Amino acid sequence: MRNGTIRRVSGVPGSTEHSILLVSGAPASGKSTLARALAEIFGYPLLSKDAIKESLFDSLGAHLARDLDAPELSRLLSRAAMELLWSLAPGYPQVILEANFRPRSDHERGKFAALQGRKLEVYCHCGPEEASRRFRERATRAGHHAAHSMKTLSAELLEEFDRPVGLSPVIDVDTECPVDPLDVVERICAHWPDL
Repeated sequence: MRNGTIRRVSGVPGSTEHSILLVSGAPASGKSTLARALAEIFGYPLLSKDAIKESLFDSLGAHLARDLDAPELSRLLSRAAMELLWSLAPGYPQVILEANFRPRSDHERGKFAALQGRKLEVYCHCGPEEASRRFRERATRAGHHAAHSMKTLSAELLEEFDRPVGLSPVIDVDTECPVDPLDVVERICAHWPDL
């Protein structure tokens, strides 16, 4: 696995089982960065809540903004993006789902539990100060998508994501420092040796 290059590990005969990799954690915990790297390495489709939300905003935002303020529009599109993620996921034999899944939400836990196939969760986390710093920086960065109206993270919001969803085996990834995606790949392959 470690030959200095990232190589795709999917497509190997025997890796045909329906496989769902859930990448979870608080906002600004490094989920999207890691999920994109894992999708490239495994060759799996990536369903990202934020990418879906941004697409919805681009196509519907101007129309909906006439009746909703920015935070309300953001929340509405977030809910719609999550429902789209859950409805699209069963159509992929192998898929990576990336979002700030709420571990205490019976609705989200039920949606994940209903998905057929083997499941594995990669839970990303960092300290609240680091997550808040990253979130603030991202919110003020040029090119930050208008679908995301929040500029800061509250301690209460961060507490909503203080644990994994926990309905499958969990790979715990501390993202306080840079993460080597190949280390995470090795840990995934330990659970799914047919990859």
